[in-house]
Amino acid sequence: MSRLPSTLLVVGLIVLAGCTGGPPAGSETATQTQTPATITHDGPTTSTSPTPTTNESRVVDFDELNADQQAAFRDALDGTVAFVPNSSYVAADEGYPSDQAGPFRDTDYVRYEGELYRIDIDYGAGELYASYGISAELGVPSDSETVTNFTDLPADLRDEVRTALVEGDYYAPSGKWDSLPQPLGDTDYVRYENETYRMEYVVGDQWADLMTVERVD
Repeated sequence: MSRLPSTLLVVGLIVLAGCTGGPPAGSETATQTQTPATITHDGPTTSTSPTPTTNESRVVDFDELNADQQAAFRDALDGTVAFVPNSSYVAADEGYPSDQAGPFRDTDYVRYEGELYRIDIDYGAGELYASYGISAELGVPSDSETVTNFTDLPADLRDEVRTALVEGDYYAPSGKWDSLPQPLGDTDYVRYENETYRMEYVVGDQWADLMTVERVD
């Protein structure tokens, strides 16, 4: 029998093994690695934070204020300003009349020399001012109630009491009296021109408002 076919089969296996085997020992295998692309942006970076805005309807220009209001604002640049009751009995150096505070109460900012200033009003944080009302009407006192003759009242109170007796009431503006004068507080009735009048007293309190300003950066 011929052995040629067996020999050819072995050679074929050797050649096939050489084609399907791994690389020779000691050889290096190249591995391709993908490098991420780097993208460079030119120009400024855009911020995503919202930009603060000012409601212009809540801003008043300094030039729109009257002379007293402008003076009050300038004083507030250096400290606290008080708005006090409108009364001739309140000294001018105690503050500005309360009716001048309107524009500051109605706005949040004042624009002054190109800058914005935030307005802060602390309501009722200032000094206390009291006003007093006196009313009178005909009445009959009881045995336990006091009656004072008009002529026995202090001379500096008679005009005020007379106004209440004749017209029905009298109003003492803020700052005129620090407290209800005596003996009014102890007098239930006043006898005047053969008539007896029941007296009532009303106290009205008003605290000054305080204003400060701060420049907005």
